[in-house]
Parts: sequence; C-alpha cells; structure tokens
Amino acid sequence: MKLQLGIVSAGVALATLGTSAAQAAFVVVPTDLAPGDQYRLVFVTAGTRDAQSLNIDDYNTFVTNQATGGTPGIDTALDTALNGAGFDLSTITWKAIGSTSAVDARDNTGTNPSSTGVPIYLIDGNRVANNNADLWDGSLQHPINRNNLDEISSHNRIWTGSNETGQRTNLSGYAAYLGSDSTLGVRTGDRSLTDSGWIARSSSLFFSSWGLYAMSSVLTVPVQPEPVTVPEPSSLLGYITLGGLMLGGAVRKARK
Repeated sequence: MKLQLGIVSAGVALATLGTSAAQAAFVVVPTDLAPGDQYRLVFVTAGTRDAQSLNIDDYNTFVTNQATGGTPGIDTALDTALNGAGFDLSTITWKAIGSTSAVDARDNTGTNPSSTGVPIYLIDGNRVANNNADLWDGSLQHPINRNNLDEISSHNRIWTGSNETGQRTNLSGYAAYLGSDSTLGVRTGDRSLTDSGWIARSSSLFFSSWGLYAMSSVLTVPVQPEPVTVPEPSSLLGYITLGGLMLGGAVRKARK
C-alpha cells in the first residue's frame, strides 16, 4: 500500500513539474531589460483565416482574439502569463503585421522607421529586432516562429500583404495586399525565415487559410514592489517569548 502511494505521489510530482515547465516557457518580460524599460512582443497566430477582407480591423480583431482567448477553443495562456507578470491586460492591444489597400503594416503596428521605436521580442524571450528600423531592414535577429500557445507554428506561410519594408504591395507584377483578389494572389511571408522572406516570400489566393503575425502595443517592464521584511524564525520565537513574559507579568500584577 505504501509503495502504491509512493508511486502516485511521484506521478503527481512529475505531472506538476511538467505543467510548471510548460508554463515557464513563456517569457513575456525579457531578461535583458530592467524595470521601466519599454518593448513589444510578437508571435504568429495558432489559428488561421482567409485574406478576403479589405478592412484591417478584421485582422486586428483576429490576432487580438488569438492573444486573449477571445476565440472559442483558443488557450488563454499568453494572457495568463502577462497577468502573472504584473501587467494590466486592459492596457494591452494587439495588431496584425499586415497591409491592406488603405494601410501599411508598419503603420498599422506603429513601427514606421520614421520613429525609433523599442526592442521587439518573441514570446520566448528571443529578441527579434532592436527597433523599428531594424525590423524593416530585411533581416531579423530571430524568426517569428512561435504561436500564442508558445509552440513552434505548424504552418510556415503567413498572410502579410506586404513587401520587405512593411508597405502594401501593388498589383503590377507582384502579389498584392490583404483583401486583393488579384490572380497573382496575396503576399505571404515564411515564419521560419529571418531574411526579407519572413514577410515577403510568396503568395496565395485570398480564400486560402493561413496565420498572421501579431504585435503588442508598447509594454513597460513592471517595477516590482519592495519585499516585506519578515523576522527570522529565531527572532520571531524570541518576540513571542518576550511577549508571553510581559503578558504574564501584567496578569500577576493585576491579581495583587
């Protein structure tokens, strides 16, 4: 009986360890930043959709639901990790790295090289780019290959509708922007690449089903509260003993 209990206990311990390891894979606060530093997070969606809409808000809503669990069946692990790190989830927004006929990806995400921007990280702690210009210079520091479940994406092709500089593509001999029904198709990127192919690799007809890249609003590393000082066990015992003696003395005086 004791042996059986020991086996069960060991199994529970291993299961707990496995769960902790899976949850610990999220690194929503990069380890090379200090409290007060600003940055962004990026991932590729686990879910897929078509590229038939010309409205960028449809794609922004899609990636937001992927990040927050707003879509039935989508895990809320990313939101849980952010909340556990001390972020107010109501202040975080998510945008698609995609271009339509009306807006460029770099403007939709607020990463236009005309402004410096902040470092951009994958949700496992790897740095993707140092700033806005670095994001659009044709070379990433790390591929955007992990999804909102913190898994390597199962699909390589990603809807972008963009060229390598994050701008909408035209219809003159090139795959086009999101929502275009061009016979050349809509521009797609490859999540396994770090050269310009990450965003401008090939094309696909707009009724196909692929994922999108999602980028967070600017985040600030939380400032951790000062730790509460707790007396050492030996000191605590001394305080209790002293308190007991004082109380006992007061009681004896009251009886006289």
